[in-house]
Amino acid sequence: MEHDSSRSGYHEPEPGIAGQTAIEDWGDDVVKTFSVNLIWACAQDMQGRPGAMGFEGGIPWHLAEDMKHFKELTVSHPVIMGRKTWDSLNPKFRPLPNRDNIVVSHDPNWHAAGATAANDIDAALDYARQEAIPDDGLDRSEIWVIGGAQLFHSIMPFANKAYVTYIRGRFDADTYAPDMNELVRDGAWSVKDNGSWTSPAKQEGAIEAFRFVTYQKNS
Repeated sequence: MEHDSSRSGYHEPEPGIAGQTAIEDWGDDVVKTFSVNLIWACAQDMQGRPGAMGFEGGIPWHLAEDMKHFKELTVSHPVIMGRKTWDSLNPKFRPLPNRDNIVVSHDPNWHAAGATAANDIDAALDYARQEAIPDDGLDRSEIWVIGGAQLFHSIMPFANKAYVTYIRGRFDADTYAPDMNELVRDGAWSVKDNGSWTSPAKQEGAIEAFRFVTYQKNS
């Protein structure tokens, strides 16, 4: 595991079962809870398959309301992403400001300014939960996983909530998000907030409408 120099002041994480419990005893009668939240946007592909979220390493649409929603939820929290998601970010906005950027990469030699490299999900979750010394003002009670598709599928067993932007429209796609509706039908998850369909303030290509839906894992 590589610990980027930009995170000097952080303790090396203690070995443990990262993310498998939402409550940890930090001593001194302090019990801290952590919520691992997934966030993505998806639409249908050109054949009508749902869950389309990416194409050729990028997002196949632009929706200002979704970008604002993403920022409002994730700012001041740790964010975990895969290497391809990091690479897809505009270098001007990388690392994502006012967030602890943690990148899962299986390449032990990979590093990038402003990012902490973790070689697996357990390490990424351990890094995300480590308090900064001195305090950097981030709230680590919520850890946000922002992509890509492979990471979403892999980290699903550790997740507590999922914030999904559904976009009404069809787009070219080659990557797909987990099927949250199937998980709801199976009883593993439930809908916490179903949102309502809204037209974008500015016409954004093939986007007809969007809505924000929040899911919560059943205990």
